[in-house]
Amino acid sequence: MTLPRPVSTAALRAALRLGGAVQTLPPRPAAVVRRASALRLTADERTAEARIDALRAALAGSADTVEVVDYGAGTRGGERPPARAVADVYRRAATGPAWGRFLFGLARALRPARVLELGTNLGVGSAHLAAALALNEAEPPERGGVAGRLVTLEGAPALAARAERALADLGHADRARVVVGPFADTLADVARAERWDLVFIDGHHEAAAALDYVRTLAPHLAPGALVVLDDVEPGRPVRRAWRALRAGRVAALRGAAAFYAGRYGLLFAAPPAGL
Repeated sequence: MTLPRPVSTAALRAALRLGGAVQTLPPRPAAVVRRASALRLTADERTAEARIDALRAALAGSADTVEVVDYGAGTRGGERPPARAVADVYRRAATGPAWGRFLFGLARALRPARVLELGTNLGVGSAHLAAALALNEAEPPERGGVAGRLVTLEGAPALAARAERALADLGHADRARVVVGPFADTLADVARAERWDLVFIDGHHEAAAALDYVRTLAPHLAPGALVVLDDVEPGRPVRRAWRALRAGRVAALRGAAAFYAGRYGLLFAAPPAGL
């Protein structure tokens, strides 16, 4: 298997400028995408991202192994999950630095109160989201300070435990909650517990599964919520789900504003009339 080379921040910034028609989006989604696409950081944001870079370095250099339950690939019940090198799991599955910064920028610009992630893995994407929520919360009310919270779902108990420790080490123990179990068992209850402002779907990378998750989530999205699908590039299975969603095949997201960001597909649910 040949893995894609990591995308640099400069390359991603250029691709985002060329690849998406930001001018076709309504004003608020356009502002969110422009802010995230700039991939530029304030001093406080650089400090937060540097701590995530340190987590990345630790994962990339780890000599540990971790048991990985891969429900999407069909790990059989009763079998002992395969042990994989943490460094290899990081290299193959963790959110890359440039894409993590883009995700961070989306959460900073959107200022969500409730964020849901499907697919915690080692917690790198979660760390970017939680860091953005922490900085949003620290801002004064007149600048839109919001006490945001993250719930992230992970099927592999060992990965969930590592991610939970990493988030706690970064100071997000009270801000981020890791829910363990297959999405089929956990998503419905978690979805109905809140009105979600931002959803990042980064697990079980199959078209039918992605559509099922969006259908489950759609009734519980806040007005103007953002849904981000990972791995929607041409030739990837989730691309079919992305095309179906853009075509309006999920009724609750009909009329959503769509933006193709190269790897991520962004769908902004319609806000209430008059907004």
